[in-house]
Amino acid sequence: MAKKRGVNLNLFSSSRSQASIFIIIALIIILSGVLYFFYQRQAVEREIEIVQPEIVPIKLYVDNCIKTSAESGLESIGLTGGYTNIPESISGSPSAYLSSLPSSGFKIPYWWHDGIEAVPTEEFIKGQLITHIESEFKSCINKFEPFAGSFEITELNRPLADVQFNENDVSVSLKYPLEIASRDGSVKQLVQSFKYVLNIRFKKVYGLAKLIMERENLDYFLEKRTIDLYSIDRDIPTTDVEATCSAKTWQLAAIKEKLQRLLRVNLPYIRIKGTNYNPGMYVPNPKGKNAYSETYFQQHYIWEIDNNPDKYKNMKVVFSYENWPMEIFARPSQNGILTSNSQKGTDMLSFFCLHTWHFTYDIKYPVLAAIIDQETDKNKAYQFNFAFKVAVDHNQPARLTAGTTFFDANDEVSSEEFCNDVQNEITIFTSDNSTGEDIRNVNLTFVCGRFYCDIGATGWLSFGGTAGISKALPYCVNGIIKGKKEGYAESKSFIQTDVDGRSYVLAMNPLKKLDYKVVKHSLSNPGSAAELSKDEQASISIRGKSINFESFAAYSKQEDFPFALEEKDAKYEVEIYLADGQSLLGGYISDWEVSKEALKNANEVIFHVVEQGAATDDERALFIAGLRPYSKNVPAPELK
Repeated sequence: MAKKRGVNLNLFSSSRSQASIFIIIALIIILSGVLYFFYQRQAVEREIEIVQPEIVPIKLYVDNCIKTSAESGLESIGLTGGYTNIPESISGSPSAYLSSLPSSGFKIPYWWHDGIEAVPTEEFIKGQLITHIESEFKSCINKFEPFAGSFEITELNRPLADVQFNENDVSVSLKYPLEIASRDGSVKQLVQSFKYVLNIRFKKVYGLAKLIMERENLDYFLEKRTIDLYSIDRDIPTTDVEATCSAKTWQLAAIKEKLQRLLRVNLPYIRIKGTNYNPGMYVPNPKGKNAYSETYFQQHYIWEIDNNPDKYKNMKVVFSYENWPMEIFARPSQNGILTSNSQKGTDMLSFFCLHTWHFTYDIKYPVLAAIIDQETDKNKAYQFNFAFKVAVDHNQPARLTAGTTFFDANDEVSSEEFCNDVQNEITIFTSDNSTGEDIRNVNLTFVCGRFYCDIGATGWLSFGGTAGISKALPYCVNGIIKGKKEGYAESKSFIQTDVDGRSYVLAMNPLKKLDYKVVKHSLSNPGSAAELSKDEQASISIRGKSINFESFAAYSKQEDFPFALEEKDAKYEVEIYLADGQSLLGGYISDWEVSKEALKNANEVIFHVVEQGAATDDERALFIAGLRPYSKNVPAPELK
């Protein structure tokens, strides 16, 4: 008995020991994984060079230019469905793009049209963004003009950018070797690289756009909704019979107009399952209930494209049709007229007349889809548009893909060759946006993708009647004209040079320079403000959200801060970072609404920043990452 008890006891003890060992091993594996990913993240986040305290404002200045050029590139990519520079093979083919704003010549290439799939690849978009960043960055740096009096900065090589589309952000790395020396000889350092992370979830937004396009080519969802719309509308004949002796006729032009109206009104009610929409939204419905969830749309306009739709819950998707060109053909028809067939009764029913009809339609029209990733405390808002055609043939969906567009980001044409290949004369008029008066001596630059062409300064035209310039420019769609003049904010506008004789007005916003200062607030006592200490510096970046304006300053160098005088109230994004030369201490990130009257009467602006106080490196990193919500604890910038 003792032996048996002993055997049982040993087995029990051995099992407990083995279980403990397995638990310990599992914990070690889990802990190792956690530590690995933690240090991998730390390595990525700290992939920057340590700079001397005096050079921190220069580094922040470069970071701001990376941010500005990357954001403008992503904005262009979002507007056009993946492009900063539309290839001529697309821009030169009217059937390959949607001209959403015909008066401005702005074009959005189709992702699918006429049997051709043309979805730009992620690698192609990355190449477009890199080219845009490298081009815009040089203009933003502006030869380091804000530091000209204090530093001598020598570029050892041109900036080379790299972009990574990560799951929750976009990271931009820049190889840009600079030799920085203070003019008093106290500071000298070689800085080789920079990095900036934008909290824009481009990869997720682009992934959803691609999935919608893939499912549309499989599900024919919009074709089916189109066929439903005209099949149930009494003004659009399909198949029917009527006891009448009078022939029934319809005009194809009227049918087209009615269908366009149906599409314009109904397509915006399409919803992607799992995305953010309100099922209780009001829907005009004179014959029933008015909540979306209780109407026809709930049953027929909810589109399920993924088995795990929760991943899109912070996104909105909108489909629209705005009376854009439509191709429609009806059969049988003659000269745009559809006519019913008559049948008469015989013998005793000779008085009876019957008209029957059966029509089929071929229809093609463009749709614009917009994906809106809403802003949270972890990501910025971002909108991505893409366009495609809907095709119906003989009352049936017609989406067979016969070919695929090849995307190549390489372009061997030099800027000089491009700028010299002029084709059409374009006139640019320049005026003061606040007074409406004509202004001369505005230096203009024409931008088409990665090409920059200096086209000179404006002067008097029409015997002094107006100010501007007439110049032959290279062929370009979605081009940009930029204007610079002392005393005015840099201005830009989209232009198109594919037709001779076009004219555009470039409105320039005059600048008002204000004295400024930065005060800091402790996170533990935000109600109390203090001056910055001697070793603390602040970089201030302001970017217009409702106007085209950007400004940068490095405090505590006392200079005026420029603002654009507008005809209306303006909204800005203010981004300030407080540093002591060794690390970031705090800052301020928020939107700021400024009334035109307050700006007109102000002489000074006071910027407020929040600092964390004593903290570890990890605590400080978390604080800086959450700077926008922490900024709510301190006052917005004040005009005095």
